[in-house]
Amino acid sequence: MENLNEKMDAQLRTRVDELTRANDENQDGRLDAADLKAQLNRIEAQLELQDQQNRGIIANQHKRMILSVVLVAVILVVLAFFGWRINVAYNNVMAACDRVNALADTVQTSLDTLDQSQLDDMMQDLPEITEQLKKIDVDALNKVLTELPALMNTVSSLQSQVESITNWFNGLGSVFGR
Repeated sequence: MENLNEKMDAQLRTRVDELTRANDENQDGRLDAADLKAQLNRIEAQLELQDQQNRGIIANQHKRMILSVVLVAVILVVLAFFGWRINVAYNNVMAACDRVNALADTVQTSLDTLDQSQLDDMMQDLPEITEQLKKIDVDALNKVLTELPALMNTVSSLQSQVESITNWFNGLGSVFGR
């Protein structure tokens, strides 16, 4: 048993020596306060480096979070804008449908009040009217419509001249006692 204890003591000493050599920072062959101080400085440097890395990671996460919030806000604003535009378009379509329905009701009311014989007469005259419309010279019609305001001005001028002549003759008639 003694042999076993000696063997275990030898293994223990070997292990302590290995740990001492591994922890011997200043390579003087023994573990002392300078070695512990060096290990402490190394651990503090590692902790400081890890702290800087952690702060960088936190800063990046903070930036990503802000970017995500801004992106979500922009998407919500765009969706709200499109929702508003769709609502406006829907309201415009519904208003147009209401106007068409009102016109359809007006036409239906007009047709309901129209005598069937009058409607038949109108339908009989429709092909004749269509044929007459086909014979109209569109260019001549456009020319007439273009010159119509000038013609109306000339007619108005002639009307004022006729009134002035009429007034002159009335004044002349009153001078001769009529």
